[in-house]
Amino acid sequence: MTRKLSLPLIKLDDPVRVAALAASKPTVDAVRERLGGRASAEPGVGELVTLTTAAGKALPGVVLFRRGATVDVWIDATDTVSSVQDDTNHAASARSTTSRGVLHRAQRADIAPLRVPAPESLVAVASDARVFAALSEGQRIRFQDGGDLAEGTLVEKCRYGGLVQRDDGVLLGVGFRRLWPAQPADGKRN
Repeated sequence: MTRKLSLPLIKLDDPVRVAALAASKPTVDAVRERLGGRASAEPGVGELVTLTTAAGKALPGVVLFRRGATVDVWIDATDTVSSVQDDTNHAASARSTTSRGVLHRAQRADIAPLRVPAPESLVAVASDARVFAALSEGQRIRFQDGGDLAEGTLVEKCRYGGLVQRDDGVLLGVGFRRLWPAQPADGKRN
């Protein structure tokens, strides 16, 4: 099963509705749900695996969550992106390729250890997943806040990220790839 996250559609010609949507902040429950819900994973997060789909296709992936018989696996999905100008000019040479992750919910029987070299993108995701799995609620952490690094407290761990309280008291939802343990106060910063 693939999990797709999407943004709400708004009508841009209705300024009252646009202003109301911009002014509303998501609730903690909505952020928690978007991050997969509060959960603690069993060992094995960050493992490189081969997922066999119902169609029999073998895909390399990374375990993001494991609990009981359920396993959530990150699969790299490659898209070809083109601009409107490229499409009107039929300039196929100007197309670029971007990589993103797609989440598959599977059973333990559908996965096996990866026996071939993993793409660099999956190795990076696996590393981030292992770092996230090692974090615990209440721990002091660093996280990416916009383009900057900030520090706060990991209030709640979810399947794919966590609720983080900044030092000014604001609560944020942060994805697992943007969370790291805080450096000790006496630690040397690079």
